[in-house]
Amino acid sequence: MMLHLLKQVQIIQKTGWLVSRNFGTSLMVKGSTDDNNNKKTWYYRMEDNSKKYWRLQSDCREGVPESEWQGMLHHLSPKHGISLSVVHALQKGIDLRPSAIAGWYGNIKRKISVMDQSFKAKRVAALGYDLAAAHFLVHREGKVRFKDAQEWTQQDENGEYELTGHYSPNVFVEAIDASGIDLLYEGLESMCYLNHLKWLSVASCPNIDDWCIDRICCQYSNTLEYLDISNCVKVTEYGIAALGRLRKLKHLYLNGLDDVTNIKLLCLLLEDILPDLHIEGIQYMDPKLLHHV
Repeated sequence: MMLHLLKQVQIIQKTGWLVSRNFGTSLMVKGSTDDNNNKKTWYYRMEDNSKKYWRLQSDCREGVPESEWQGMLHHLSPKHGISLSVVHALQKGIDLRPSAIAGWYGNIKRKISVMDQSFKAKRVAALGYDLAAAHFLVHREGKVRFKDAQEWTQQDENGEYELTGHYSPNVFVEAIDASGIDLLYEGLESMCYLNHLKWLSVASCPNIDDWCIDRICCQYSNTLEYLDISNCVKVTEYGIAALGRLRKLKHLYLNGLDDVTNIKLLCLLLEDILPDLHIEGIQYMDPKLLHHV
């Protein structure tokens, strides 16, 4: 064993100290200054006491050095200390203006919505991707239509709906109508792996922006044929340009997006990239000019 360890040391000089590249930093070799004495001493360097202060354990109550004085209340201290968000809130002070209260309440509501619409692995494990997405959308007043079905599945007047509560292998979502619902970017993750989706409407959704359009183009690039993003006021020219990745897109509705920069030029480029695409809601020529012709 000792011979094997000695082979790992590359160079051992007669004077000075040498740390092997293959050993831990605490394993040292000392060379003798006497030519007749070729013995080498192996030992482990002791850790410096000062390192205890910056190598504390995750539990701050257990990682305090023994040399430091501790009171009786030390055992009542929190395990991980105060979070940065709490420190920031304490330093910021109290702002009771109506605008500040409204902003605080809006942030709380958004955090709750993000948690509510986040991907639920247990729901997918019990229902599968298609039925899980159907439950997610219909519960939020959306509508879905399954493959080979004629009717839409939605809530009735009492807020009830009929959807199976267990996995069905031959049930596939083919169309989704999420118009006007409070759909977030995180909610699109709950609609992933819908390999038979051809029809999608997110018209008048207040939170649909360029990031959401990018996700839609990624998830349904090979299946989507119909898309309605009318009155999605947060969509810019970047989101419109990303629609060229929907290879099978045939119908695109862009009503209420006339204020998007270079929207007409972008639509012409989309029609050039996708020859089968038909765009509604964009007028390439000013109707007033036609009266003078």
